[in-house]
Amino acid sequence: MRRSPLLLLPAAVVALAAAAAGGLAERQAHLLAALDRWGLERRPAVALHQDQIPAVRALAATVVAANPHPSDLPLLGLYLEDHEPAVRERVMLAAGRLGAAGLELARRGLADRSPAVRAAAAWAACHGGAAAWPALEAALAAEREPLVLEPLLANLWRLEAAPWTAAAARHAADADPFLRRAAAFSLARSAEGAARGAQRALAADPEPVIRATVLRAFGLGELAPEDLAALAGALGDPDWRVRAAACSALAARPPVALPAAAARAVAAAFGAPELQLAAAALAAARAQPAAGTADELQRVARGSEPWLAAAALAALAARAEPAAASLAAEWAAAPELWRRRAAARVAAPLGAAAEARAAADPDPAVRLAWLEALEPAAVAARRERLAALLAADPDPAVRAQALGLLRAAGLAPPAAELLRFAAAWSGDRLPDARAEALTAAFAAAADDAAREAAWRLALADADPAVGALVAAAARGLGHQLALPRRQARHGLEWYVELAAWAAEPRWLDLHTSRGSCRIRLDLGNAPLTAREIWELAAAGFYDGLTVHRVVPNFVVQGGDPRGDGWGGPGFALPDEPSLAPFDSWRVGIATSGPQTGGCQLFATLLPADHLTGHYTNLGEVVEGRAVLTALAVGDRILKLEAVSGAAPPPLAAPPAAAAGRP
Repeated sequence: MRRSPLLLLPAAVVALAAAAAGGLAERQAHLLAALDRWGLERRPAVALHQDQIPAVRALAATVVAANPHPSDLPLLGLYLEDHEPAVRERVMLAAGRLGAAGLELARRGLADRSPAVRAAAAWAACHGGAAAWPALEAALAAEREPLVLEPLLANLWRLEAAPWTAAAARHAADADPFLRRAAAFSLARSAEGAARGAQRALAADPEPVIRATVLRAFGLGELAPEDLAALAGALGDPDWRVRAAACSALAARPPVALPAAAARAVAAAFGAPELQLAAAALAAARAQPAAGTADELQRVARGSEPWLAAAALAALAARAEPAAASLAAEWAAAPELWRRRAAARVAAPLGAAAEARAAADPDPAVRLAWLEALEPAAVAARRERLAALLAADPDPAVRAQALGLLRAAGLAPPAAELLRFAAAWSGDRLPDARAEALTAAFAAAADDAAREAAWRLALADADPAVGALVAAAARGLGHQLALPRRQARHGLEWYVELAAWAAEPRWLDLHTSRGSCRIRLDLGNAPLTAREIWELAAAGFYDGLTVHRVVPNFVVQGGDPRGDGWGGPGFALPDEPSLAPFDSWRVGIATSGPQTGGCQLFATLLPADHLTGHYTNLGEVVEGRAVLTALAVGDRILKLEAVSGAAPPPLAAPPAAAAGRP
């Protein structure tokens, strides 16, 4: 199912490339460099709102929207008076990224004469919290443009306690499938009993994408008999994505009284040819003891597909099956990294000896797997072991994860000790441990002076991502820290050349151990990121890396040089947010927070409205989409090929290479 997208922001880079006269190319280059520096200085930002060329004004507003701060509100008010809708759209993008601080701008945008601006304003207002509901309720009653209603309905879930459920439910029977899908996205995040009727209706919708979307709701709240019947019925759906969604809902629930036929349907999916469905079924079996027997799970665990074998071991361990301990002990001593990681993920429920093996493994990916699987309630009993990792583990990702667990449990060291940790970790190549220490120190600080000390260290860090991560965490605590400008990654000539580079269509051909697909890069909305990733691909950076994350019906993610989700290219990409929707088959850049993009790419498998406006939307998979649904955790990226031209050569078969696993 493909929806009508929001009106995409004009391809400012391409338009400017065709009209680079009278200093235009230089203005464009300076703006792109400013985007890379995390913002414009106030004086040029004010001056540029009067530029004669709309694309320049739109690009200037984009730079502000990429890293907005409440102090930018007067400037954004100036840009909102622009007669070009594209400029006003970008103001709405900034308003949404500001959250509650941008709500008044969003309210003004809801009355705009342009449907595209109203659509952007609807998205922005939904980020304003419950106070936005009166304006959005009025818009729902008066608006007739599907272009506006779609982002409004898809983002109502952000309004927390506001009474939006009934309004979304009214669209469960809308004649427009795109509006039903948008309503389903919000309703899938509601546990209110009043939403169940609409959720059940959408679970029987003619469109499989809608059915798969809304089934998330059945993992929340209480299940009435008719709800359980709807969920059980979805396990027999003709579309495997719907069956996978039903399994994922079961995986999110405590045990329920599954009908025998439903339990058999889950167990039958263990051997499904669609690996994502099989993985979702095994996750369901982990939460639902009635789904599949121990013997069936052991057969999968002894099978040839590592992703599924690891999931089967997790299900056996969750059920406290005797076979889990012996199998985990065997795998913990195995040479294959994936086996040791799988054993580490189940170490906590298997006892102290299993945890000691995981914590002592020489590969940091194994130690991380143990830490990442720890439940919050289990942290206090492991406080000393986690503290020992802070003091001695050589891997910054391990230290960052250990400290994050302690902080979340309220057990982090005092602020002064955290500052000492941050200083001691100054030589880490990865910034994560320092950022976690400084974030924890900021949160634990007793007064403004102590918070200022943590913030100064963050700003002085050699890696600008540290300041970005601490600022993002501080904003979550109510402190509106403003990121200073960083150095642009390139000289001005690189940004001057970018317009010409972006004037030619660019593609990435992803060759994997399961087939190939082609990505068309979005050079209008993400020119900086497109060129950086394209150049990494051209240099062979991605060749031989892996797919390290697959979430059924959500994303496939890969391109991490570490292979565990913590790695990067050695630099941070700036955000290039846009309101280009994260529909199915879009490609984005994974981040740890604002302004921390790197080399990890993800592709969406179903519409993911919650990502829109918050992640760089890099492009779209236009060929070989079935390959994405076939990929499994651990599959290899044989090559990411950089291709140019309006008519690129036919998508080639994967290059001959071993498809083995790390």
